[in-house]
Formats: sequence, structure tokens, C-alpha cells
Amino acid sequence: MPRLNFATLPRLGRWWLAATALLWGAAQPALAGDSAIVSVGATVLSNNNCKFHTPRAATLAFGNIDPASTANATATATLTLRCGGASPTVTYALNHDSGLHKTGVNANRAKHATLNEFLAYTLTLTPASGSIPKNTNQVITLTGTITPANFQNATAGAYADTVVLTLSP
Repeated sequence: MPRLNFATLPRLGRWWLAATALLWGAAQPALAGDSAIVSVGATVLSNNNCKFHTPRAATLAFGNIDPASTANATATATLTLRCGGASPTVTYALNHDSGLHKTGVNANRAKHATLNEFLAYTLTLTPASGSIPKNTNQVITLTGTITPANFQNATAGAYADTVVLTLSP
């Protein structure tokens, strides 16, 4: 069988051969495509952060409370926090969970060591929020108060509770 030499075909023949080749390629069935859905999500965190500085725990020690007293029983402790990050000034906020034996928000109660008895108290954080320069220590004062109405008829014995403080950001 003789070989077809494209260069030797007359001009009209070459055009017809090229058009046929193009039409042949266009006449082929198109392949079906498919699609997918991509969900995109992100959480942008604060470019600042605050942490409790050493020590990271405190104890409110009320000591011995005389049930005949008419004055509030108070105890104080301090914690230190420090903030860092991109901003020159950082705004923080402190909250607490009201303790293990709470009856509601800010309804703290300490439990008797051996009995199912409770001693209500309040907890105040000062300052509970604020703005401080980055990399500067901020002292937080924790103040616990037990009113005479709560301790005058309380069962004698040791009472305890644990409160978790949350620092943001």
C-alpha cells in the first residue's frame, strides 16, 4: 500500500484532510465530569494571651470562726497574671465556676468534711477584668466572705471547697 505524503497533495486536498481530522476530533463524545463540595472553616484566635504566673494556685484560709461573732469572716489570697501577644495593651477577664457545691451562679458553698452540711460564702475577684501593658504582672486579690447568718448556726467542723478560675484571653 502506498504511503500518503501530505506535502504532495494538492492544496484543496490538504485542506480537506486537515478539516476532516479536526472534525473527527470534535465528533468524539465528551467525557462526563464530576464535582465535590469542600467545606471550609477557621477559628481566629486572639493574638494575645494571658496566663496565671507562679504560683498558679491560692488558698482562702478563713481559720477558726467563732459562731458567737457578729462580724463577717473574711479571707484573702492573691494570684498574679501576665499577658503577652501582639498588642501593646491586653484586656483580660476573670470568671469562676462557683465551686464544687454551688447551688447556682455565685452561690458558693463549702462542704463539711464528714457530714452533708454546707457553709455558704461569697468570692470576689479584684480586679475581675481590666487592661494591662503586655508582659506586666497584674496582682488579683481573691476575697472570701462568710456572713454571721451563714456560720452562727453551722455545724462545728472543717469545711472545704474548690473553685476554678478562668482567665481570658
